[in-house]
Amino acid sequence: MPKKKIIILGAGITGLVSAYYFSKNKDFEVTLIEKESFIGGTARGFEHKDFILDYGPHKIYTELPGILEEIKQVVPLLKIKKKNSIYLKNNSFDFPLQISQIATKIPFTAFNAGIDIFSKSLKKLSDDSYENYLINRFGKTMYELSFKDYAKKVWTSNPQELDKELAIRRVAISGIFELIKGILFKNTKNISAEYFYYPPKGIKQLLDSLAEKIIQNKGKILLNTDISEIKIKDKKIEFVKIKNKKIKPDYFISTAYLDTVIKIINDAKKTKELIQSTENLNYQGINIIYFVINKPRILKDCWMFFPEAKFLFHRISEQKAFSPNLGPEDKTILMVETTKDASKNNIQKIIFQLEKIKILKKEDIDYHFVKSTERTYPIYKKGFQKNLIPVINYLENIKGFYTIGRPGLFNYNNMDQCWDMAKKTVEHIEKNKSKDEWQKTKKYFDKYRIVD
Repeated sequence: MPKKKIIILGAGITGLVSAYYFSKNKDFEVTLIEKESFIGGTARGFEHKDFILDYGPHKIYTELPGILEEIKQVVPLLKIKKKNSIYLKNNSFDFPLQISQIATKIPFTAFNAGIDIFSKSLKKLSDDSYENYLINRFGKTMYELSFKDYAKKVWTSNPQELDKELAIRRVAISGIFELIKGILFKNTKNISAEYFYYPPKGIKQLLDSLAEKIIQNKGKILLNTDISEIKIKDKKIEFVKIKNKKIKPDYFISTAYLDTVIKIINDAKKTKELIQSTENLNYQGINIIYFVINKPRILKDCWMFFPEAKFLFHRISEQKAFSPNLGPEDKTILMVETTKDASKNNIQKIIFQLEKIKILKKEDIDYHFVKSTERTYPIYKKGFQKNLIPVINYLENIKGFYTIGRPGLFNYNNMDQCWDMAKKTVEHIEKNKSKDEWQKTKKYFDKYRIVD
């Protein structure tokens, strides 16, 4: 009996894990297509001189059943005690925020937050935006303290213009009362991870191990390769054109950006409105400035958030806090993430700000370099689902066509969730489950929440 052909577009985490599971099944022939020269997508890692680095702090943490065990079968993992903080009002606070710390360090703010809660002012606004949703659950004081400016910095939008779905997916707890309850009863599991996991040689080690296993299992990975056409007729895939070669797959899994996929589909039923819908789904890119420091370590934290507008950056992290094996003993690298441009002038301002809050000293900086990603964060503007849903419905009406992953579903998956999504998609196809069952699985995907 001939093997079923699987073509997977995009070698990010979701694409790699999908190819990995399919390659373990001898009934399938899997080909993974990636237009870039590297694997990993926005979660990729790279080497720089004696350092192994990520594009930002990529931790592994999961509450999903069985996923950690699956990852450990691919790569060894270090268990790391997590320490991270938020810098607010010229003070560093533990994360999750401790009421006692707020009361001690910024008592006037704590007093106003208390008034918000006990004046029964919560849940008075219409739940129609990111801003209103969070004010209704945390009060205006806490919202302005830790959410408002961060949204403006990362998604470069007025928070009133952002959809409430962004708050639902990005804020792990349901409101101020859950935060207080978790702290009082020392149950912060759903607020923040106490430990996280990380490969000894960086996320690159995980990606490389997945690729090696795919190839060992006779799967194909084609880098620097584009799909020039996906020919659709009568809601079926007639062929996929790769390097002028036409292949008829039994299944096609896309983990690519939706506008990329729609553009290469050749189908008489594809409308201009559909193309426009994908172009209306916006992303925010980031610049990561890597400061090489002439010190063994520089932070007490794994990473720190800087929500306030006065800072040009929104997060800093130190790779050696994740694993001591990622750089020489006498040097470290501070990663500074910003959505502002990485011009020389702005970098000098960032150095000044880091000096002012005693993160580093300018004379300790050996040199710096910058890495950029164009489409890192989905921007959930109000009504984004009016653009998203028709595109997803169109693609899913094509027989054997699945769109998944962070770009493929325009969502905020973490790595564990990408892994879980890939695994469940492969199981769905292997077991030949129905369309109705796929819709149930997708609703499960929508329940993923980010726990920092």
